[in-house]
Amino acid sequence: PDYVALMVEKIRTNWEGRPEVAGQVVVKYTIQRDGTIVNASIEKQSGYTALDFGSLRAVVGTRQFLPLPAAFPNPSLTVHLHFDYRR
Repeated sequence: PDYVALMVEKIRTNWEGRPEVAGQVVVKYTIQRDGTIVNASIEKQSGYTALDFGSLRAVVGTRQFLPLPAAFPNPSLTVHLHFDYRR
């Protein structure tokens, strides 16, 4: 849980969540064992290009997280992160 909270907080620093329209975007990405972000893509579009690319930019702009916790058994972690835009 701590790792996820830190990950979300780091992405929030790159995200502009106060748009002129409301919508929801889901961005899918994978975190490698060393914390590198790969394969980021828009999994669910909002219908507004600015929201979609703003969400993707927030993830891609983060570039690197802390390495995955030693207790996490897999070599990578795939995340489906929801971005909720409210007016």
